[in-house]
Amino acid sequence: MFQGIKALVILAIFLSVSSPINALETTPKRIFLVNSYHKEYFWSARQQEGIRDAMSGMDIVVKEFFLDTKRHTGKDWLERKVSDCLARMEAFEPDIIFTGDDNATREIASRFLGGEIPVIFYGLNAEPEEYSLVETGKREHPGKNVTGVLERHFFVDTLHLMFAICQANDLEVENVYIITDDTMTSRKVLDYLGKMDWNTSAKIIYLPQFGDFEAYKDTLSKINRSGNAAVIYNLQTLKDSKGNIIDYRPVVEWTRDNLNIPTVSFHQVYIEAGLMMGITVSGYSQAYNAGVKGRKILEGASVGEVPIDSPEKGQVVINNKVVKKKGLKIPISVLMGATLVP
Repeated sequence: MFQGIKALVILAIFLSVSSPINALETTPKRIFLVNSYHKEYFWSARQQEGIRDAMSGMDIVVKEFFLDTKRHTGKDWLERKVSDCLARMEAFEPDIIFTGDDNATREIASRFLGGEIPVIFYGLNAEPEEYSLVETGKREHPGKNVTGVLERHFFVDTLHLMFAICQANDLEVENVYIITDDTMTSRKVLDYLGKMDWNTSAKIIYLPQFGDFEAYKDTLSKINRSGNAAVIYNLQTLKDSKGNIIDYRPVVEWTRDNLNIPTVSFHQVYIEAGLMMGITVSGYSQAYNAGVKGRKILEGASVGEVPIDSPEKGQVVINNKVVKKKGLKIPISVLMGATLVP
């Protein structure tokens, strides 16, 4: 009997020592997500969902902060939001930080470079070397505490998809107009496009970035003629005559109703709203790929050995209603791998 009591005492001591360790092992990982824009913005809406889906089955707690720099572009606003964000991060004590898009990555991720907390960016239009996130030639093995996902749209592939459909319908495209709004993100994209080999004999023409909806309508009306095509990147910050930002939907709907030329985009919501087609990338997919990297790191991988890269494939999306209205036929080889909307 004495031996039995002794065994119970030893077991009790073992459990009292091991219980704190077990408690520590089950503590949820704390994830802080900094979003450059606002919650209602289509690109931002499903980013947390993408990270959570990539980390499915893991015990995590997510805190999300929105810098709201799409609607507020002033320097004072950004400084206040960054200060607020950093204070909330300090109180939250994250195990890992995610930064979505350029503004959050430039303003937040760069402050933690070389520290102990892993930082994963995504939706980055600029080159990571520009923000000193990685040394030249070291994207495969960043070597620091920062890695991430580059936002690289399928510009050339989308253009050649449009060419293939036009060719199947005996439509010749001589001029391709690049159209976007007047934002920092769009400027980064235009810088990137300016260095790109489009691999086409068609003339690529970059229109001035648009801030005013009336100027947008006037300019697009002038290019609405046979032999032209439009490649539209962003239409998020066009303003009306009173200086108010217009939601993208009426802008896209005007484009749909007033342009007879082929119009392609890289955002599914624009195609759903009336543009013809495109190969798309989403905020969800960017965040999901970042979440995959985060999962590896939380499971023990070294941040410095997780490469900086971009997704290899996008999704072909075609607005079936718009295509039919224009009387276009889509090659069966394109349709087989496409998502048709609406």
